[in-house]
Amino acid sequence: MKEALFSYAGRAPKVTATKVIALYDPETGRIHHCHTVHVHQGGREVSEKEAIEAAHRHARRMGHDTGHLKVKVEPFEHEIDRPQCPCAST
Repeated sequence: MKEALFSYAGRAPKVTATKVIALYDPETGRIHHCHTVHVHQGGREVSEKEAIEAAHRHARRMGHDTGHLKVKVEPFEHEIDRPQCPCAST
């Protein structure tokens, strides 16, 4: 998996973890909804279960029938002390 590129400006807290949840049709592979959860430095952790529930809730709110959809979760951690882009190190 490629490393995510985040750029920060001002005093926004850094992202320490990200979970991407895809709700897809197992028969066709078509992704019906994609939900992203970012955890910022100093913020509370979000469990995989909570992230999946939020993905379903948001998808239903947008009109998707999520009952038949399968879930794929891609979590990854960010290194807090390393600059996220070359311009951040100056």
